Amino acid sequence: MDLELAKFLFQVLTFLMTGGIGIYVYLSNKDKVTNDRIGKLEEDIDTKFETYGERIAKLETNPSHADIAKVYESINALSATVNQLVGENRGQSDTLKLILNQITAKGMK
Repeated sequence: MDLELAKFLFQVLTFLMTGGIGIYVYLSNKDKVTNDRIGKLEEDIDTKFETYGERIAKLETNPSHADIAKVYESINALSATVNQLVGENRGQSDTLKLILNQITAKGMK
């Protein structure tokens, strides 16, 4: 085997090994970043669930009068809005009935 051929084969082998190592490092870093992101997401979700669990436990064990008052205020505000809408709807229905009665009594003249 010629010395030039041996050097060329060694350079080709070195190039292929370097490329293989580069691909391996790229894929392993990509997996590491993905795993880190998923791990951080899991930690955030666990933290939120713990917070929600504490809040729910607090509400289930000892609701305060202030909490119940807020619920009643919200229900009363919703009730007032619904009553207003019902009143407006009745007014519209009465007006429509009057218009229809006039049309049937006099015709479309």
